[in-house]
Amino acid sequence: MIRSRTGMRNVGRIAVAACCTAVLAVSQASLAYAASRTVSFEFQHLWITPEFETGDGDIHFTVKSCNRPKSEMTVTLRSTDGINTDIGHRTIECREGNGVVFDGLRGGTFEFELGKLDDGKTFKGTATYSFPAPK
Repeated sequence: MIRSRTGMRNVGRIAVAACCTAVLAVSQASLAYAASRTVSFEFQHLWITPEFETGDGDIHFTVKSCNRPKSEMTVTLRSTDGINTDIGHRTIECREGNGVVFDGLRGGTFEFELGKLDDGKTFKGTATYSFPAPK
C-alpha cells in the first residue's frame, strides 16, 4: 500500500507513461505492417499485377468490383525473386468481397496473376491486395 502523496503521484505518472508507450507501440506496429495497392483489371485470359515487395507475413487479395460476378477466376501468387515460382493459387468467383489469403510467407518480391478460360468474355473490375511492408 502506498502511503505518501509522492508515491501516489509516481504511480500516476507510471500509469500514464505505460499507457502512452502501449498506444505508440500499437500505432507504429500497424503503420509498419500495412501496405496495400488497389488495381484495375481488364482481361480475357490472363492479367498480372505490378511486382510488389513485402515483409514476412500474410498476403491478401480481395475483389472490390467485377462485371461478371458469377464467373470463376484463378488467383495465383508468384514469387519473382530470382526464378519465378508459383507460391499457390485459388479459384474464386469474381464477386465483390471475395478474396484469398496466402499466409505465413517470407518477405520478398511477388506478383498476382489473374486468369480464366479464354472464352472471349472480358473480366473487368478492381481489386485490392495488402501485405506486410518490407522492413
